[in-house]
Amino acid sequence: MPKFLMKCLLLLTTFVSVTVFANTQETQDVEEARNTVVRIVEAFRDDIVADKQMLAENPRLLEERVNLILDEVVDFDDFSKKVMGKYYRRASEDQRNQFAIVTRDTLLKTYGASLLELDADRINVLPLGPQGRGRETKVDVDFQMEAGGLLNISFYMQQGEQDNWILSNVVINNINFGLTFRKQFEVMMQQNRNDMNAAISAWQQSLANKSS
Repeated sequence: MPKFLMKCLLLLTTFVSVTVFANTQETQDVEEARNTVVRIVEAFRDDIVADKQMLAENPRLLEERVNLILDEVVDFDDFSKKVMGKYYRRASEDQRNQFAIVTRDTLLKTYGASLLELDADRINVLPLGPQGRGRETKVDVDFQMEAGGLLNISFYMQQGEQDNWILSNVVINNINFGLTFRKQFEVMMQQNRNDMNAAISAWQQSLANKSS
């Protein structure tokens, strides 16, 4: 066989090998995103839904358990930054911290309470579907409510700086919460004439009203 053909064959073999390895590695990474969601869901089921009667009478303990589950997979500072959007650069460090704390505490209370309404035996993490071209991996989970009705939650996972998977956004029954919150905060900034402190107070009250 001529040397030129040998080189072409060697190059082609190397390219195919690298491509197969890359595709395999990408598949493994995406599956790890789903595995992370599986661990979150199992923790919801075992640590919260299974103890729903006791936790319904102890909101502080409920909040602590939700925080423990989400602490490793949710970067609330980054989430708050996304919600503040274009106003993030205008905010002082204290205002950014205050906004992150308000968002974290209120969401833990709000969605911790909603977890008590789930049927522990009917939570299903779906197989991975087609993914977009971005850095996020979408993992769909069906939650059956105890009172009836189906809740579909899409967890958008993204690799963190330490190659761990963190929650980037959540879409619940086709409602994009990251986008919705960002629009709401923008409205509050406009209603409060771009007064950051007043807008943050209004944001806190808005979230509190949702949790009541």
